[in-house]
Amino acid sequence: MSVIMNKNPFKYLAVAIAFVMLAFQLFTPSAIAADIPIALRTVPLNEKVNIVLTQKDISKGKKLFSNACATCHLGGATFTNPNVNLSPESLAGAYPIRNNVLALVDYMKKPTTYDGVTEIYDVHPSLKSTDIFPIMRGYTDNDLKLIAGYILYEPKVQGIRWGGGKIYY
Repeated sequence: MSVIMNKNPFKYLAVAIAFVMLAFQLFTPSAIAADIPIALRTVPLNEKVNIVLTQKDISKGKKLFSNACATCHLGGATFTNPNVNLSPESLAGAYPIRNNVLALVDYMKKPTTYDGVTEIYDVHPSLKSTDIFPIMRGYTDNDLKLIAGYILYEPKVQGIRWGGGKIYY
């Protein structure tokens, strides 16, 4: 009677590696908002008051941004007009300024051209154009605040990549 030996010793090695990786994942603490410096999570609510975002705020804002905005604003760029992006400098140069949470919320409700002269809700997703841009249906003021917070948080993490355009994405 012959004993059949397993001729694949790599099978045991793969199981051992998988076990070590699982143990590492279980016993290694994950990054939470407290691990992200407060300076990165602090964004302007308006021209005088700052707020501190939580990890949950950032995650939800990123998800909402990805669903409603990233088609045209991937990485903070503006594919329809590369001269205007979501960098802090561009947002501060708009009229009215858009470099704080409440100003961005106002813009997402009633978008205008960069100089503020002409309404553009017929070509830009907004709460005013949910018939044209159904992705905006059901978005609350809080959802818009989370998107705005994410837009203001990302340049602190990404640096010049945020709004830098296709050379980075």
